[in-house]
Formats: sequence, C-alpha cells, structure tokens
Amino acid sequence: MLKALIIDDELRASSVLQLMVERYVPDVERIWSCNDARQAAPMIHELKPDLVFLDIQMPHLDGFQVLQQIRQRSFKVIFTTAFSEFALQAIRFSAFDYLLKPIEPEELMAAVQRYQTSLDELAFQPEQFRNGLSNLQAKSPEQFRLAVSSKDGIHFFPPNEIIRLEALGSYTQFHLTERRKFLASKGLGEYEELLAPHGFLRTHKSHLVNRSFISFLDHEGYLVLRNDARIEVSRRRKEEVVKAMKAI
Repeated sequence: MLKALIIDDELRASSVLQLMVERYVPDVERIWSCNDARQAAPMIHELKPDLVFLDIQMPHLDGFQVLQQIRQRSFKVIFTTAFSEFALQAIRFSAFDYLLKPIEPEELMAAVQRYQTSLDELAFQPEQFRNGLSNLQAKSPEQFRLAVSSKDGIHFFPPNEIIRLEALGSYTQFHLTERRKFLASKGLGEYEELLAPHGFLRTHKSHLVNRSFISFLDHEGYLVLRNDARIEVSRRRKEEVVKAMKAI
C-alpha cells in the first residue's frame, strides 16, 4: 500500500485533493497534508511518502525549491497546478506528471496508475528535477531541454538539436544534429504535442520533422532536409505540409 503527502498552501485545495485520494485511490493507505512549504522537507524526511502531490506556486518556497531541500528523493512527484502554459510546458518537457486544477477524479486515478507502472524511473529523478528547474527559469520555451527516456536512463535535448523523429514500433528514433541518433522508449505520439509549438511538423504517421531543417518538397512528394534525408509525406497530410512550406 502507498503513502502520500499533499503539499499545497491553499487549505481548501489540499483538503479537496485528500478527499479525492481517499475516495478514488484505494491503493493509498496513508495520506497527509502540508500547507506551509517551509515545513514540507521535514515532513518528507519524517514520513517517507511514496507519492508527493506538489503545488508549484506557493509563498516562501516554490515547488522546485522544496525539492532542492530533499536529501533522498525516493518518491514520485506529481505536480498539482493552475499555473501558466509556459510552466506546464516546462514541466512536461522534463517528463514530470502533473494534475491541472481543478483536478478531475479520472485524471487523479490515471496519474497514480502511471506512477505504479514507472517505478523504475525513480532513479533518474534528480536529473529531471534539475532540468525542470532550468526549464522554469528559462527566458523562453526555445531554451527548454526535452527529457527523453531510454532503457538506460533519461537524456535531455534542446529542440533545435532535433532534426526529426521516426516511429519504430512502440519506440521513437531521434535523429539529431552532428549525425547523432537516439532510441527513445516512448512512442512518437508522446512527443508530437510537446514539440508542435517548437516548429515540428507531422508529415506521416511515422515521421515528425523540425521545420527549420526542411529544404524543399521534391517532385515525388518527399520532404528533402538540409542533411539530404528524404521524408515521406502522407496523402492526407500533404496540404498541411505545403502550407507549412509556404510559411517557411
């Protein structure tokens, strides 16, 4: 059975979430709340929760400052936030889970389920924390680094170093600058929504391309990239690709 801690300066928000966990997540046996971010680290050290539901924007200390005070981070963080789109994108780029306020029961249950199927990723959280803090402190989303999971850990890539992504079954092949390649353990769909605001274009069910690396669309209907790679364009996506080419 699981132990959970809610860290949120708003008493009403933490009370509502505690009631939801007690009602909808029977795997959580013990749950506590903390409404003062200054007390969060001592409570985590004392209670040793498996799950921490952590608000980001709080008086005195924000969520990432709380995490910096923790010596042993052997718990899973699920951010709870009504934060801006910029912060949400920064969190998602760092492969953290989050719940957007007001929290829906289905999303809460799904987040806990994801935790239970990703326990092997706990060892890589320190790098995620550092990347998440760096992303939140960035001046613009262009400075974010994307957290990409593989069988041997989590790696971080700026979007401008990613030329294209290619679906390989349930995996994704990253084609990077300087002829680097990287096999990610998640499917292409996991990255399409994240990378779309950074100029990535879906040309085919198997291909996602960084527009800044596109040279032209050839007579056979293939996209030709600056590294001379030819990328297939599906019939139903051709109109969208042509519009994107005109914008470029």
